[in-house]
Amino acid sequence: MMYENKYWFYEKIIPEKICDEIISLFKKEKKIKALIGGKNKINSKIRESSVVFDTTNLWIDHLINPFIKNANISAGWKFDIDYPETHQFTEYKINQHYDWHTDAWEKPYNIPGDYKHNKIRKLSMSLCLSDEASYEGGELLFSITEKNNKKNIYTIEKMKKKGSLIVFPSYIWHKVKPVTKGTRYSLVIWYLGNAYR
Repeated sequence: MMYENKYWFYEKIIPEKICDEIISLFKKEKKIKALIGGKNKINSKIRESSVVFDTTNLWIDHLINPFIKNANISAGWKFDIDYPETHQFTEYKINQHYDWHTDAWEKPYNIPGDYKHNKIRKLSMSLCLSDEASYEGGELLFSITEKNNKKNIYTIEKMKKKGSLIVFPSYIWHKVKPVTKGTRYSLVIWYLGNAYR
């Protein structure tokens, strides 16, 4: 699929005090080592970070959802999306990273009785919770194949600004470079829908 807009960006759209509240909320929660998506394995060569999955703070979804719906229309994707997965708080410390990956699985979820059953990830959202002066490294990169089949790498420098939010199709290849100083906090949400036809 080729779309003119590969991602949709909101600069410093979430107030800093809300970002601080989200960090405070999750810093006290028990974190687990991040797994490789779809394989449920730890592989520190590909992914090294700590995460918390949250199902209780629905106000976060209510805060973020309007931006996702607006991006879906404004970017021209107009994907049929239903609802979000559990949001994920991620902590990247020094030398932690996430190498090239997509958020989309190879097949729809197969969890009969679960709201995710037969759904796929269509849109991904990442929210920067950290102040850009509090860490170094940790840049978000996209690898995008253009219409001429040339692959370009984009570094989204503006994503380092606290409260900035980016939405992109879940099939886009992306990575988080290693943090070289401080700690990078982010919030990620995936939006589900029926498989493409």
